[in-house]
Amino acid sequence: MKTRIHISRIIAYLIQYALVAFFFWFLRSHFFLMLLAIMSVVPILSIASVILLRRKLKVTLDVPEREQTRDDMGFLRLKIENPLWIFSYDANLKLITENSFYDDVGESIISVPIQMHSKYEKMFPLRYSMNGLYRFQLDGITVRDLLGVVSLSRKVTSVTEVHVYPSLEGTKVGDLSDMSRGMTESEETQTKGHDFSDVSDVREYIPGDKLMSIHWKLSAKRDILMVKDRVSMSDQQMVILTELSGEDRQVDEVLSMTFGVCRAFVREQIYVRLMWWSEGRYAFEERQILSLESLKQAYADLYYDKIYKDTDKTRELMRSIRPELKAYVHICFRNGEADAEIVEQD
Repeated sequence: MKTRIHISRIIAYLIQYALVAFFFWFLRSHFFLMLLAIMSVVPILSIASVILLRRKLKVTLDVPEREQTRDDMGFLRLKIENPLWIFSYDANLKLITENSFYDDVGESIISVPIQMHSKYEKMFPLRYSMNGLYRFQLDGITVRDLLGVVSLSRKVTSVTEVHVYPSLEGTKVGDLSDMSRGMTESEETQTKGHDFSDVSDVREYIPGDKLMSIHWKLSAKRDILMVKDRVSMSDQQMVILTELSGEDRQVDEVLSMTFGVCRAFVREQIYVRLMWWSEGRYAFEERQILSLESLKQAYADLYYDKIYKDTDKTRELMRSIRPELKAYVHICFRNGEADAEIVEQD
C-alpha cells in the first residue's frame, strides 16, 4: 500500500470545473461564480483533511483469547479511533497473517469507512486449521480523501499472537500399555523446579550428600548445614521423541498425536520427558511434562523451531548424541498417518 495520486479522478474533476467555468462565462451567472469558487477551494480542503486524518488515526489489533485449540473458531479484534470531525469513505488496512512454525505467511486488505469523531470496533471470525504460533500484524493504513483524488499511506505497527494447541478430543493416542516399553529410568539431575520427589524431612548434612539437597535458608538460620531428605515419587519416566520432519500437514498430525499421548500419560501420573530435534540450535530440546500447563508451555517453546525435510535425521542423531536412552517412544508420520513406535537403542 503506497501513497497514490488518482489521475483519472483529477481529470474528471477538471472536466467538471471546466464545464462550470464555461457556463459562468456564457451566462455570467452569480450562481456559477459561487460554484466555481467552491470547486476551487474543495480540493485543497479535501487533501488537507486527509493529511490530518492520516496523522491522527489510532489503529490497534488484538485477540480476545491468546490460546486457542486447532479447528476451533476465534476472533480478531480491530479498533480504530478517530478524534477528528473528519471522515473518509475508504480506508484500507494491510493485514499480515503468519504461522511462524510452518513459515506460512499471507497478506490481506481490510477496507473500512472512517466515521467522524468515533471509536470503531470490528470482530473478524477466524478458524485455526493448524497448530502453531499465529502472528497477526497491521503493517499500514491508507486513507482516501473525499474527492478520491489522493490516497495517503502511513506505517502502522500493531501485533498480536495466538498459540494454537492440538485438540484433546478426537486425537489418536494409541495403545499406552504397549508404549510402556519406552519407559526409562529418571535422571538424577532434573531441571530446576521439575524434580520427581517430595521433601519428607530435614536433617543435618552428612558427607556425601548432594549440594543440590542443602536447605540454604535453614542452614543460615542454624549456622549448620541442613539437607532436605527426599522420597522419590517415581523412578521412571516416559521419554517421547516427536518428529518435526515432513510436510506441514504431516508434522501437524504428529504434533496432535504427541499432545494427546503426553496428556494421557500425565493423567495416569506418569512423568513425561518430551524431546524434539532443534535445527536452529542443532541439539535436542527437552521438557519435563508434569501437567497440562507444562505441556502447553513446551509446545509454546517448540513453535519457535522449524520443521525439516530429512525424516531419517532424528533417529540417527538420537543414537549418536543420546546413546544412554535405551528405549523411547518415537512419534512420526508413516503409512499415511501419525503413529507411535517403540525404539530400543543398542
